[in-house]
Amino acid sequence: MGEVHAVIELKITPQRDCGFGKIAERVAKFEQVEACFLMSGGYDLLVFVKGESLQDVAHFVAADLSTIDGVLSTATHFMLKTYKAKGVLDVAGDDRLAVTP
Repeated sequence: MGEVHAVIELKITPQRDCGFGKIAERVAKFEQVEACFLMSGGYDLLVFVKGESLQDVAHFVAADLSTIDGVLSTATHFMLKTYKAKGVLDVAGDDRLAVTP
């Protein structure tokens, strides 16, 4: 199947004297993590990850991310199709997943 990409929202508790930094650095060190951003709004960190399968990413979230002290909740969004990335429009083929009734 190739690589699976996901975006994960994390709500975390800021720590005394370092805020969100220590947890963000810990999250960013995982090899699955491609990017990690501190965000404003309803969640604190936005994390872009990749894995070998949906199950691989789900296991990473359950076993690694959600067990970090200070992580209150996670929300995982799997990327299904790319229409534009890094400023380049990609609408050539129709490679959507087949849907069976």
